[in-house]
Amino acid sequence: MSNLLTPVAIWFGRKDATRENSSLVVTVDTWMSKVTRGRLPLLRVAGLPTLTLHVPGRKSGALRSTPLLCASWNNGLIIIGSNWGGEKAPAWVYNIRGAAEGQVEMSVYGARLPVGVRELEGAERESAWAAAVRVWPNYEIYAGRTDRTLPVFHLTPRL
Repeated sequence: MSNLLTPVAIWFGRKDATRENSSLVVTVDTWMSKVTRGRLPLLRVAGLPTLTLHVPGRKSGALRSTPLLCASWNNGLIIIGSNWGGEKAPAWVYNIRGAAEGQVEMSVYGARLPVGVRELEGAERESAWAAAVRVWPNYEIYAGRTDRTLPVFHLTPRL
């Protein structure tokens, strides 16, 4: 799904200034997703695969929607809790870990689906990590910026 903007997005994504201004990137991405009803988030303009994760907040219970980069793996999609390599995991990681069975959904190209979620470990994590790095090589840079292990989640549609 790569296009001419993909290398530019990857270059931009590895810059410290991008991490420092990540809230602006997320705001623009969220706005584009909302305006296009999930059909054209910012990363998809750059030819990158994306989804919007829908999960209740672990404290408030209010539904939170977060556009995320994803990669195909093992009959599902994987997402990485990188937070640009920050010391803390993104809020959605805590929310997804605290969500009850059946509470997590994803939107892809505007279609919303309930999903099963598994946090991967060991050989499965390594295989999924390799798939994610093929899509977004910056995950390796992000992993080097922090002492924490970046969590990898496998999302599979529930029928």
